[in-house]
Amino acid sequence: MFSQLHLDADAFFASVEQAADPRLRGKPVAVGGAKRGIIASASYEARRYGVFTPMPTAQARRLCPHLVLLPGDYERYEQFSRWMFSYAYDFTPLVEVTSVDEGYLDVTGCRLPAPRIADTLRRAVGDALKISISQGIGGNKLVSQIASKLRKPRACVQVFPGSEAAFLRPLAVRWLPGVGPGTARRLEAAGFARIGLVAESPLDHLALLLGHQAEALRVLARGIDPRPVVPQPPAA
Repeated sequence: MFSQLHLDADAFFASVEQAADPRLRGKPVAVGGAKRGIIASASYEARRYGVFTPMPTAQARRLCPHLVLLPGDYERYEQFSRWMFSYAYDFTPLVEVTSVDEGYLDVTGCRLPAPRIADTLRRAVGDALKISISQGIGGNKLVSQIASKLRKPRACVQVFPGSEAAFLRPLAVRWLPGVGPGTARRLEAAGFARIGLVAESPLDHLALLLGHQAEALRVLARGIDPRPVVPQPPAA
């Protein structure tokens, strides 16, 4: 029924720091530049104070004076990433790692149903690594990725095949791939604040706003995404 599962670690850098140092658990933690720069990752404890990425670190300190700000250990994050995805390879060799903290699994031919795989992965990563993940399950990359991010942290959202357009319809247009802040503002100003409005729009109307990108964006807005999972061998 489901063909793809998207795995997305929750507040990955900050969560890894908390996992590596139990004294940081339950505290507001952020990874970023201490003086100049931005917040690269904020724990959910820090987010309660309004600290988010990519906020300037000075602003983050004003919002949360007792914020634990760390410079980041990217070798450690790479190691945790390899460990995290090693559990995905237990279920299928068809794993595509798209960044240090997220990736896709093609679960079409797996023995276990996708929701069972997702639950087992979540428990294994949580028990072994002391970090949490969110997951989206669906029939293509687009909906599975968006689903994994909708209800973070520790969430698993399923989008049943055939319901892709209905799932996307009420969401803000910024959820579509390729729609950055500038494009989102342009679409919203023209009356296309929701994905469903983009999906139902005549192509020539969208082309006035987006040019040659209009057709591809409308296809995505309708929940159509033929991109396959591109498998990669496990990292050494």
